[in-house]
Amino acid sequence: MNAATHKKIHLPAEILRFRTSERQLHWSVAVPFMVCYATAIVLVGVYNPDPTRPYRALFSWTHRLSGVCMFLLPLWTVIRHRHDFDLHFRNVLTAWRWRFDDFKWLFLMGLSMIDKRVVLPDQGKFNAGEKLNFMFLTASYPVYIITGFLIWLPGVAFASWIAHLSMAALATPLIFGHVYMAVVNPDTRAGLKGMITGYVDRHWAQHHYRHWYNEHFWHLHRAPEPKPEPALATTLTETASTLVEPEAPARVQVPVNVANVKHHEDSPASVWPPIMRPSPGNQAVPETM
Repeated sequence: MNAATHKKIHLPAEILRFRTSERQLHWSVAVPFMVCYATAIVLVGVYNPDPTRPYRALFSWTHRLSGVCMFLLPLWTVIRHRHDFDLHFRNVLTAWRWRFDDFKWLFLMGLSMIDKRVVLPDQGKFNAGEKLNFMFLTASYPVYIITGFLIWLPGVAFASWIAHLSMAALATPLIFGHVYMAVVNPDTRAGLKGMITGYVDRHWAQHHYRHWYNEHFWHLHRAPEPKPEPALATTLTETASTLVEPEAPARVQVPVNVANVKHHEDSPASVWPPIMRPSPGNQAVPETM
């Protein structure tokens, strides 16, 4: 591609990364989960040593209602955007499909944060860290819902509470790592905008998710095809059709005062318009102009 052709390509500053259904599904899980996580820390750290402290019921019911929302809101989102069900299914498959570059990215990620000379391998729609978080979420989500419900029942409440707390403990490093990469780390926090508005910076996406970018947006870099020149006959026809034909002058009817006209048979040309006389016999009478 030469420089002249490249100048004709106008690339957008931002590109769409997540659809509305993807963003709503993400927040329908993330917000209730974070509320559950925060209230669980308060319940375990503050009220388990001393259950008689005030406002325990407030935190307890907030935790329970958030757990119910974590089940109902994602379900409602999927049903509402059921036309995007295939998209969500592909996202899950993408998160569980690992390649060698994903393991390499996970191994070099820590070093790249210390040494900028370390080059991370190209990634798809999700990098290895996001895939790991996605995998744990999809595997632990049913466990959270089931054990959270069983805690309300007598007889199995304690065992369910142990399993519930264990899953939260395992999720802790992934939660903090995810929040750090999305909010704190300057190289990756630009992606947070994609989960809010859906759009991210094109250069950032091309750098961090090159495989995904090349798959969906490489067509933007193609030079526009030149428009074919119209044929000569077509051009002449179109040009002729655009010409405005001058209007013919309107016919002017000159009134004739018969009383002022002298009828001279020998000089019919002296009268204008000429007066037509009846034809003898059965001859047709010509029309006057």
